[in-house]
Amino acid sequence: MNRPLALEVIATSLEDALAAEQGGAARVELVTSLDRGGLTPSLPVIETVLSRLTIPVRVMVRESESHDIPDPTVRRRLVEHARAIGQHTVDGLVFGALVDGRVDEALLDAVAGASGRPITFHRAFEELRDQDEGLATLARHPAVDRVLCDGGGGSWAERARRLGLWAVRAGSGLQMLPGGGITRHALTALSRQPRLHEVHVGRLVREPATFDGRVSARRVADLVDDLRRLR
Repeated sequence: MNRPLALEVIATSLEDALAAEQGGAARVELVTSLDRGGLTPSLPVIETVLSRLTIPVRVMVRESESHDIPDPTVRRRLVEHARAIGQHTVDGLVFGALVDGRVDEALLDAVAGASGRPITFHRAFEELRDQDEGLATLARHPAVDRVLCDGGGGSWAERARRLGLWAVRAGSGLQMLPGGGITRHALTALSRQPRLHEVHVGRLVREPATFDGRVSARRVADLVDDLRRLR
């Protein structure tokens, strides 16, 4: 029997992060501005969360909703954010950038080098013009250990199969992390894919289930229990 999918929960505050840990989440992704897809939180928030949590924390490095970042000033700021965050005891960063529909390898290299931490390449992956090519690029990158994406179009059964196939192609060094509009039905489909090991949720564990809702320890615990039953 495969282990249950580990649960990563998006947090925008210390209260969110503590509720995620209390409910049994395996990891927190710390962001601000969830309604904009998640942007870089402030250093004081990062430091406070790290001082209180015992589970791993990954931190978003992102300044805008666009995944194309041509402005050299913004690119430098992102690298500086990565350097500052990497000096703390974070489990890793969450980052992604594109150029001409491909992975922006130059900026990815700069962020990874500045932080010295593992990287989850976020949902910019969904906007690649050739996702198989992008996956091969990310699989070669030593700092990238996860790819966060929703699996593309179609039903959750189709998305789960696609994510499972990508997980095989990515190899042992790169995990696919399903996330984006996850529902309880999606969890059933995802749990049937033996090469998937984690799942990423936001609104599903919030009360109310909106961008402005707060993470509920009870909802997290219920989801963790569901994941155990599904496997």
